[in-house]
Amino acid sequence: MKITAFFAAAPLFAAAAYAQTAAVADLQQDMALLRREVGQLRLEVEQLRRENEELSRKLKGVQSSTVGTEAVRQQVSLVRSEVGAQNESLKREIIALVKKDLEAMAAQTNANIQKLAAAIGTRPQADLPANFSDDYPKTGVTYTVQSGDSISRIARKMNSRIKWIQDANRIADPTRGLRVGDEIFVPQK
Repeated sequence: MKITAFFAAAPLFAAAAYAQTAAVADLQQDMALLRREVGQLRLEVEQLRRENEELSRKLKGVQSSTVGTEAVRQQVSLVRSEVGAQNESLKREIIALVKKDLEAMAAQTNANIQKLAAAIGTRPQADLPANFSDDYPKTGVTYTVQSGDSISRIARKMNSRIKWIQDANRIADPTRGLRVGDEIFVPQK
């Protein structure tokens, strides 16, 4: 009877996995778009910085010239104030654009996270049958679980088998049965 319930829940597992995959893909696409837009903004800021440096050089050239008339000084002062005002205006404009884009991305990311959470929350929590066997080699090594490890990876690395590791350590769910720092017994022939 439990086997029938397990197979009946299989489409729900597939739907939840598809929803999770779609939400993760949406998040990846959002991050790529954000990286492109930030790159474009960096280019614009760099161009403005170069223009500002060029204007500053011209201004210094005018200031250091021997013509020191009052009219030139007034024009220099006027150019300084105009350049300063333009820089401030451009900064505010760029900050407003970046803020708007970040808020839109944050809203979209939050929506995708909520979809992912909903997909995880609707996943049925079926009890996996715990059929452990004592048919595994009693010789082997103790292994400390590291970040990124899975039972299959440990089995390959340590020349063992997944079923042996599960049976020896009574791990019912191989996707959730390991935590970093756990010590497990790895049977070997």
